[in-house]
Amino acid sequence: MASFKILLGNYSIVATNGASGGRQPVGKSDAVSFDVIDRRSQGNVQFAARDQTFSEAWDFCARRLLVIAASRPH
Repeated sequence: MASFKILLGNYSIVATNGASGGRQPVGKSDAVSFDVIDRRSQGNVQFAARDQTFSEAWDFCARRLLVIAASRPH
């Protein structure tokens, strides 16, 4: 089974089985929590947030992307 991952701008949201399960990637129906990974870093994985609910992870990414978009000249 493939793990659940959403790409959202410079971030990806990955479903995991939580801290007690070793934070292994899982399918969405088996998810206990969600981790946000900063995809801009090359090489090592850089976590931006860990053990979030899906809505918390989504809001985290949306707020970060909004700050980036607001700082650019229109």
